[in-house]
Amino acid sequence: MTMEPIPDHAAKQQMDEQLNQNEQLRREQEKQLRFILDAAPVFIAQCDKNYRLRFVNKTYADMFGFRPEEMVGRRIPDITGEEAFSLFRKYVDAALAGKAQEHETKIPFQDAGERHMHMMHVPERDERGQVHGLITAISDITRLRNTEEKLHRREQDFKTLVENSPDGISRIDRNRRHVYVNPAVGAVSGLQAADYLGKTKAELGLPPGLVRAWDAATDAAFETGVEQRFDFEVSSNGRTSYFSACVIPESDRDGHIESVLGITYDVTERTKMEKEHDLLLARERTARILAETAARARDEFLAIVSHELRAPLNGIQSWAHVLENYVKDSVAAPLAQRALTGIKTGIAQQVRLIEDLLDVTRMMSGKMRLVKQPFTLLPVIQAAVESVRTIAAAKHIGITCTYQITTEQIDGDTDRMQQIVWNLLSNAVKFTPQDGNVWLTAAVRHSQILITVRDDGVGISPDFLPHLFDRFSQEDTSSTRGHSGLGLGLFLVKHLVELHGGSVKAESQGEARGTTFSVCLPLRTGRDKNIPATQAGEAGSNFGALPSLAGLHILLIDDQEEARESLAFVLGAAGANVFSAASSSEAFERLSGTGREKLPDILVCDIAMPVEDGYSVLRKIRAWKSDDGLAPLHRLPALALTAFAQREDRIRALTAGFQMHMAKPVAPEELIVVIAMMASRG
Repeated sequence: MTMEPIPDHAAKQQMDEQLNQNEQLRREQEKQLRFILDAAPVFIAQCDKNYRLRFVNKTYADMFGFRPEEMVGRRIPDITGEEAFSLFRKYVDAALAGKAQEHETKIPFQDAGERHMHMMHVPERDERGQVHGLITAISDITRLRNTEEKLHRREQDFKTLVENSPDGISRIDRNRRHVYVNPAVGAVSGLQAADYLGKTKAELGLPPGLVRAWDAATDAAFETGVEQRFDFEVSSNGRTSYFSACVIPESDRDGHIESVLGITYDVTERTKMEKEHDLLLARERTARILAETAARARDEFLAIVSHELRAPLNGIQSWAHVLENYVKDSVAAPLAQRALTGIKTGIAQQVRLIEDLLDVTRMMSGKMRLVKQPFTLLPVIQAAVESVRTIAAAKHIGITCTYQITTEQIDGDTDRMQQIVWNLLSNAVKFTPQDGNVWLTAAVRHSQILITVRDDGVGISPDFLPHLFDRFSQEDTSSTRGHSGLGLGLFLVKHLVELHGGSVKAESQGEARGTTFSVCLPLRTGRDKNIPATQAGEAGSNFGALPSLAGLHILLIDDQEEARESLAFVLGAAGANVFSAASSSEAFERLSGTGREKLPDILVCDIAMPVEDGYSVLRKIRAWKSDDGLAPLHRLPALALTAFAQREDRIRALTAGFQMHMAKPVAPEELIVVIAMMASRG
């Protein structure tokens, strides 16, 4: 079969269509290639041997602020500048010579500053293999290099810090092996830092206890992801060093813990200081306990001394009262009357001395307390003046008082305020010779009450004046001194005045020129409350007609025979039926055979007694039951008559159930008045 030839025009048409298709495909490929090149983050350019650009991608053009078509046909130096081009020209020339190049260069840009560029230059050859240009691919690695630089600086800083740190720092992997150790670690173990690398602490031959502590903390840090802390000590050459360690987990970006950081701190000095501090605290605690024990022993001793001194005085005072009633005619028995007066004066001085000793003890131990309340000051001053007139009269010393106050008040303790004035007046009388004078004034000065006590006595030398208010301070301490006393009165005055918020000072022109004491007390301006001050001691000094105790049955319990017998005689002379006993057992023997009509109406009981004290006696007597099973004395009024005379003792007695508390030695007249009052209330 013979093929018919295709007409020429048909073949030509078919070829044209094929060419069109090929051209369209080529254009599509060029378009895609251009899109890829423009989208690439790499700067791509093509140039000839004269550095004239034949192609640039959009990224390259954007770098210099042009459109791609504006850069084609221009030379590279015209775009980058001669200075920048000179930095990489040798690499371009080498590529145009036929050798591919790759390098990094810092290129300055006018707007972006200096940039790190990674450049690749590839020769472009024709069909004959001749180089007619090159293709350049450039990557901006500025951020990468800056990051590397920062990391490098940080690594250097970390290395400098860690290598020179006084603390031991190590990195440990999951197999407990050391991957890094700084030099300070060697100071702890005595090994070189290089000896640690790749080894566990057990392989290093460290003490087993230390190895166990480190391994336990390391395992716990890997398991929990929480920092671990522990302490350990190392002994070497007879010296013990103390360390504190922490193990810190190190996590990667995904949170996986691949290693831990061990840090060891030398806390030897701190530990020693803490131990010394603990030792000092223990010593201080021991010293405080010893001091408190000594203070308690001192207080107990003084309380016993006070009791033992007061108790005999009570019998002396009671027997003096008995003798006074028997010797009433001062003309017939002047010597006896004088003797009785001397006995009473001695008792009063002894009681005052005991009180001063106890007050000083309270002040030294910080237990001195005032019962403060607003009161009118003038009656208190007048009562103090009256209490020393007898002493002054015995030396023919005149006391002149000038009062420029009337109803002015202060906040304070009336008893302590009277003690202040009494001490100043008695001190003035004591150091003023026969036929001398004492002056007292009280006036308001600048919202204060000023009390001055002046005498024309022996005066004070300038050298001794600064020590006048010190305790146990006396200008003349020789065995031939002309005045008695312990030097406590002015010490008490100063502290009592300061407890009232005031001040006291002394002035003297010298020996034989008298002395002036000035007391300033804050004046109370408000008058919403006014508690009149009682004139203490007035009742005791002038009782008038004493009440009769006729018909009263009094149970008197006191272990001291002299005190018991003298008080029984005094109360019996006042009309009372007194049964005295040395103990509760003796009292119960009497009560068991006593009819109801003769049971005691009043109990007068000592506190400090052998076997059992007055508190126990009171409880037993009130709980005592008669033969009919009743407790007839369960509300028996009770008076505590004791040589324990401090305020705490009075409070304890009243709390224990006593209705009254009286301190030995007690004035017999006052005792009779108090018992009569209790009986009337009962």
